[in-house]
Amino acid sequence: MNVSSWPKADKQWYLGVRCRRCHLPILFAVDRSGGSGKANASFAGRLVLTCTMETCRYRADYTNAAVSRFQKEPIKPNETRTNDESKSRKRKR
Repeated sequence: MNVSSWPKADKQWYLGVRCRRCHLPILFAVDRSGGSGKANASFAGRLVLTCTMETCRYRADYTNAAVSRFQKEPIKPNETRTNDESKSRKRKR
């Protein structure tokens, strides 16, 4: 799923992890709690994901990674997000 192509009115929350290479979200499920943080189910098995950014496409096992909730951020018309923008941001630790 490409984050920049989401509809502007999308108010849903999603579950995802941050790509280990470019640090952008990789979304894998709709958060049925509506962003409230209440766990509805536990995951079983492996979680192997591929980054959706065309310039990254990093594939890794995220089974033990921290799962976060994400909501679409409004973007300006004709704005696209690139891998270069994510590299310029420093990661908080």
